[in-house]
Amino acid sequence: MSEESEQLTEEQRIARLEKHVATNRTTLMVLVLLAVVTFSVVLTIAVVKGLEPSSEFIDEREFVRLQEQVQVLTEASAEYQQGIVDAKRIMDASHATAFKRMLLDQERSYQTHLLALKDGMRDLARMVPGSRTWLEIYNEQMDEALDQSRARQKQLQALQTDRLPKAQPLDLD
Repeated sequence: MSEESEQLTEEQRIARLEKHVATNRTTLMVLVLLAVVTFSVVLTIAVVKGLEPSSEFIDEREFVRLQEQVQVLTEASAEYQQGIVDAKRIMDASHATAFKRMLLDQERSYQTHLLALKDGMRDLARMVPGSRTWLEIYNEQMDEALDQSRARQKQLQALQTDRLPKAQPLDLD
């Protein structure tokens, strides 16, 4: 290295020296910057740890009491849902839907019978002279019976015996 320094001129040595000084200055600035960032992080962590509350958010006894209540409510919910399943099973077993269908068929049959009876009375009235008065009276009574039968049919159709409302589970989360 001494041979190199002897061969370099004074200006080359100064330029090389200035280059090393610039490199050292850059390195020193990076180290100072890293030290400042590290100090800032450590200081932030210390402040956050210092601000952390030392007390509990909830009393342990209160927490245990709430856990017991949740357990009781969960069991009650399970019993309620089982009750709904049992009620649906009983409803299906009672054959309410089949009974409703049978009553609807009976009403249709009754209406068919009344309409046939009305037609027969009209044909009979054409055969018998002077029967217009009793035909009108019986037609009114038959129409009233038909209207009542149709109203019963609508009421039966409105009944929902084939399904129960679905059980809504309680969301305890």
